[in-house]
Amino acid sequence: MNDNQVVFFFPHILKCAGISVRNFLIDALPPEQAALIYSEKERDPWLKPLERVPQSQREAMRILYGHRLPRSAIEGFQGHPIWEVGLLRDPTSWCVSMYNFLQTAAERHRVKGWSFEKWYGTIKRNRISRFYLKNYYRLSSTKLRFMSERNRFDFMSEHFDKFWFVGDYRNCDNVVARIAEELGVSFEKLPHIHAAPENSVRVQDLSDALRARIREENALDQALYDAWAKRLWDGKPNLDAGSDLPSRWTWANIAS
Repeated sequence: MNDNQVVFFFPHILKCAGISVRNFLIDALPPEQAALIYSEKERDPWLKPLERVPQSQREAMRILYGHRLPRSAIEGFQGHPIWEVGLLRDPTSWCVSMYNFLQTAAERHRVKGWSFEKWYGTIKRNRISRFYLKNYYRLSSTKLRFMSERNRFDFMSEHFDKFWFVGDYRNCDNVVARIAEELGVSFEKLPHIHAAPENSVRVQDLSDALRARIREENALDQALYDAWAKRLWDGKPNLDAGSDLPSRWTWANIAS
C-alpha cells in the first residue's frame, strides 16, 4: 500500500442496502483487501490494530465493512486517506422495512401474528443513531445516557462533516460505483436483496397519527436524516434540523 492509497471505512447500518454491498465486496475483491467485520471475533483485532493486526495485513487492506466495524481501526492506517461512508434512512421507512424483514421469518423472530404497531411498541428508539454511536464510535451505554439528544446530534454532525459521503441509503449504487472505480473493479448495479414482498406493510399504510408518533419518538434519527440525507459528497448539511432537540439530559433518554 502506498501512502496515497485510500482506505474506505463503511459501517453496515441495518436496513440500508448493506447485505447487497457486502455480497458485492465478497465477489469483487480478494479477501485480503476487504475486512468484513460482523462478529466480536472479527472486530476485536481492529480495536487495537497496531498491536493485533500484522502490518502486512493492514497494508493490503482497501475497505473495512460490517455491523461491528469500530472506528478505532483507523489507527492502523496512519498516513493514509480514510474515506468514511455514512448511510441514513428516515425512521418511519426504517421501521417499516425492519418489520417486513422480520415477518419473512416471523416464527424465528418471535413476531408471528404481530401487527406493525404492536411490534413498534417493543423496539428501542433512534436505532440508526444508536447503531453509529454504540457500534462504530463505541460509546458506552452509561456515556449515552448522559448525552442529551442535542448532544448526540452535535456529536454525529461533527463526525459526519469529515465523512467522504453521507446521505440517503438510496444513493448506495452511486456510492459503490465510486468505490469500485477507486478500487479498480467493475460494478453495474446492486441487487435488491431482502426487498419487501408485494403484500408487505408500506409507509402509506400507516395512519397519520402513527407516522407522527414514529417521527416524534425517533426525533434524533429524524433530525439527522433531515440534516444530512442530501449532503452526499459536496453538499452542505441543514444543521437547523437539530435545533429543536432537547439540550438537557432527562431520564427519558435512557430508553432512546
